[in-house]
Amino acid sequence: MKEVQRAVVERAERLTRERIAPRAGEYDAAAANPVESWRDLWREGLLAGAIPESEGGLGLDMATYIAVIRTIARGCASTAMTVHMHSTVMRFIDAVGSPAQKRRYFDEVVRHGKLFGSWGSEPAVSLSRTLLMETVIRHDGRGFVIDGVKHFCTMALGASHYMVWCALDGGTDMAKSLQLALVPADSPGITTDARWDTLGMRATFSPSVTFAGVRVPEDGMLGDPGVAVQVGVIESFALGYAAVYLGIAESALAFALDYAKKRIVKPENIAVAADPTVQRHVGELAAHLDAAGLVLIDSAARWDGADLAELGPLANRAKYLATEVGLHVTSKVIQVVGGRGAYKDFPAERAFRDLRTCTLMPPTVDRMLEAIGKSALGLDTAMFNVSGRKPAAGR
Repeated sequence: MKEVQRAVVERAERLTRERIAPRAGEYDAAAANPVESWRDLWREGLLAGAIPESEGGLGLDMATYIAVIRTIARGCASTAMTVHMHSTVMRFIDAVGSPAQKRRYFDEVVRHGKLFGSWGSEPAVSLSRTLLMETVIRHDGRGFVIDGVKHFCTMALGASHYMVWCALDGGTDMAKSLQLALVPADSPGITTDARWDTLGMRATFSPSVTFAGVRVPEDGMLGDPGVAVQVGVIESFALGYAAVYLGIAESALAFALDYAKKRIVKPENIAVAADPTVQRHVGELAAHLDAAGLVLIDSAARWDGADLAELGPLANRAKYLATEVGLHVTSKVIQVVGGRGAYKDFPAERAFRDLRTCTLMPPTVDRMLEAIGKSALGLDTAMFNVSGRKPAAGR
C-alpha cells in the first residue's frame, strides 16, 4: 500500500477508535442513524472516498476503500454499512451519470456532507437469484413518477437523496427495464412505517417505505434503462459487505483476546489465556480470519484491473468466506468469553447480532456457492440473473 493510501486508512483507524466506536453502543440501543459519526467522516473527507479526485473526492482505489470500510466496521458495523451504501451510489453516479449530475451530486457530498441511500429490496421479490423490481417508474407527460414499496431502506430519514431501483413502465426484463432514479428525501409522496426493531444492524435504520406518485426531478434519471447492471458497480456491493463482515468479526476476536489476557480465574489464579483449550479456540479463529482477510485483500487488489466478467467471482468468494468465517468467529467468541459475552455491556454481543443480521444481504450463501461453482466450471458468472422471466421447464 502506498504512503498516501496508508495515511487514509490510518486516518480512518484514528477516527474510528476515538469517535466512532465509543458511540456505537448508543446508536445501536436507540436504533438511530449514526449522524455524528457521518459528520466526523465527512470532516475527514471519507464520505467522498469513492468520488474521483477531479470532482473533489479522494478517488480511492478499491483496495484502499475496502481497507477503510473494514476499519470502520471494527468500531461500528452500522456506520460502515451505511457509508458503503452511500459510496456505492457515488460509484453509480460516476459510472452512468451525466457531467451535470456528477457536478451537482458530488458537490453535495464534498462540500455539504450529504448522504445517499440505495433502495432496491422489495417485499415480494427475492434478490437471492433474480434481479427484479416491482416498483414502477412511468412518464406521465410532465416527467417521471414512481409508485411502489421498498423494504430495508437503509438511512431512511437520514440520507438527503435515495437512489431508487425501479422497473421502467413495469417491465420485467431488467436488462432493458431497470432504471435508477435519484429522489430527494423530502419529496412529496414518500412515507415510511418508521419500524426498525431488529436483531442487529439497528443503527442502519432501514424501515419500509412507500412511494405514491413521487415525482422524479429533471436531473434525477440516472443512466439509461438496463445500464446499471453493465458497468461493474452492482458487484461492488458484495465486496464491501465482505469488508464489513470481517471488520465485525475482527472486533469480536480483539475483545476476546483482551478479555482472556486480563480475566483471572480461581482457584488457579491465572488468566483465561493460559487455558490450552482457549488457546486452541483462539488459534482456530485467528487462522480463519487471516484466511478470509487474505482473500478479501486479493479480490480488492485485483478489482480495478479486472474485466466485468471477473468481478462477480471476485466478490462472491470474498463475501462467502467472510460470511462463513464471520458467523463462526462471533458465535465462538461468546463461547470463549463465557456468560459475560452475552451482556450488552460488552461488544461481543453486539458483534454477534450485527454479523448475524448483515450477512443476510444478497447474494445468499447458496447463490454465492452456485456462482463460485459455475465460475470454476467455466459457466456463466453473473452475480444475478437480470430478467424477471422464469427459466424454462426442467432447468
